[in-house]
Amino acid sequence: MVCPVCGETLELEGYKAGDLLDCEACGAVLRLLSDGSLEVWEAPEEGEEEALWGLSVHGEGEEVVLTFSDGTLEEAVRVARAELSEALRRLEEGVGEEPPKEVEDEPNLEPDYVTVHLESDQGPLVLRRIFFPGARDLLEFTLPSGSVYEFPFREAKALLDPFLR
Repeated sequence: MVCPVCGETLELEGYKAGDLLDCEACGAVLRLLSDGSLEVWEAPEEGEEEALWGLSVHGEGEEVVLTFSDGTLEEAVRVARAELSEALRRLEEGVGEEPPKEVEDEPNLEPDYVTVHLESDQGPLVLRRIFFPGARDLLEFTLPSGSVYEFPFREAKALLDPFLR
């Protein structure tokens, strides 16, 4: 089942009709109906979303400069606009070098992920989309320096999309 507000996948196991649940991605409060669908009980207010702290982006011709920060250190990498766009498209479709693993007859207790490798001005840049039932969908960047930065997938994609057209 997906959130009717933002489209984020929700895990409904353990919930019964009439229960309220929160979408961690957008903050909407949802109610599970007897037919198994979700009703928006309380939508997030317009402009209530937090800014994506730790990632900024700007375009320079055919390239995009991604600047990452942890509050003390700031790192920037430059990647081709078309390659980053293709990488995000592949991650959204679940197509990468390491597709999610399927384990038969056992609950999946490990997160699944899809990985795409890009070349930046400083070396290889790894983008990984991490899925775990009931948890927020994440986009992880591993920089050529070895630094790792994690962001909510939908928010990061929304920030990057205007620079990839």
